[in-house]
Amino acid sequence: MREFTEVDRGVTLSEALLRHDKWLEKKGIKTTNFAVVTWSNWDCRVMLESECRYKKIRKPPYFNRWINLKVPFSEVFSGVRCNLKEAVQMAGLAWQGRAHCGLDDAKNTARLLALLMRKGFKFSITNSMFHQCTDQSLTGKQPQEHLQFPLYQPHKLKDLHVPIIQFHPHCYCGVNSSKGMVRKPGPKQGSLFFGCGNWTAARGARCHYFEWASS
Repeated sequence: MREFTEVDRGVTLSEALLRHDKWLEKKGIKTTNFAVVTWSNWDCRVMLESECRYKKIRKPPYFNRWINLKVPFSEVFSGVRCNLKEAVQMAGLAWQGRAHCGLDDAKNTARLLALLMRKGFKFSITNSMFHQCTDQSLTGKQPQEHLQFPLYQPHKLKDLHVPIIQFHPHCYCGVNSSKGMVRKPGPKQGSLFFGCGNWTAARGARCHYFEWASS
């Protein structure tokens, strides 16, 4: 009953999105290379998208790509599949609040993300709403739209009680990216990079993901 009362007293979706956008501007975040982080793809791919379409609300474009924290967490923990509460506890954190409460889930997702960031993990966009085909080749020039966090040196990492793994980045299609090498003569010749995992010689890339591989 308490949860329904809180929802009834809340603002509309359009007002919430507007307040959130103004908060991003006030904090100076909106002009940076930031990303939305979720636990699963449901919130951005299905729920928010369908609600905005149904209510004819303009959805801010930064909700069109996101980091599904399930992806890096699963790779770090050897492919384990679990819910958010189990993931938080598996990472050595105590769950705070009530499971499936939107605000509490968001706070615990942020705590889990912060822990992995402090450990030096490198994050990339895992999913997006864009799946259109392009004519770009992996050996050609592609937009460098990606999100990275610095990877700490191993001797500075705190013990997470699990092997420290730098997971293979995912492209905007949500699959493992393809690794390529620059063959065109020039200063970058021989450099390795990651691109769309759905790239084929016949149709090119399906998304604009691009990231230089760490040397």
